Amino acid sequence: MTVYADYTADEQRLLTASLEAAAVMVSAASLGRSEETVSEGFAAASLVLGSRETYVSNTLVGSVILALEEAAKEEGHFPDYVKEAEADGATERSRQTLADVVVLLDAKATAVEVAGYKRWLYQIATAVAEAGKEDQGFLGMGGVTVNDKERAAYTAIADTLGLEIAEA
Repeated sequence: MTVYADYTADEQRLLTASLEAAAVMVSAASLGRSEETVSEGFAAASLVLGSRETYVSNTLVGSVILALEEAAKEEGHFPDYVKEAEADGATERSRQTLADVVVLLDAKATAVEVAGYKRWLYQIATAVAEAGKEDQGFLGMGGVTVNDKERAAYTAIADTLGLEIAEA
């Protein structure tokens, strides 16, 4: 059983960065209007901070959520999600962060914690993809909930995490 405090400061930064990486990789794959990207960022933050009950049995996930809640109280702000998603190389950096966190988790966490953390990251990615309509036409008409680029991004996230996900 591991908790957030069992990790070094650099490892803690990697654990929390992996949450943003899962979200940013999806948003960066299909950038839309800034409002859409903001809603995707809110979807990720809401899922992360609202996951405590779902992951109560996973001490690592629960302790990361607690640490994020404490940081939000102290700092009172979140990173500029739109800026992160629109940055050059966002997809590659996100994928590398996810690959690095897998190595860290495999080295330090229990198999159950690793599986839960990976599922949590994937859940963040799918929540971002489903946050709003994409590929809308004139006056916001039409569109789909999840487009092919977003689907490809969260499939790549599952591959990076080593998750087998059934196609819907």
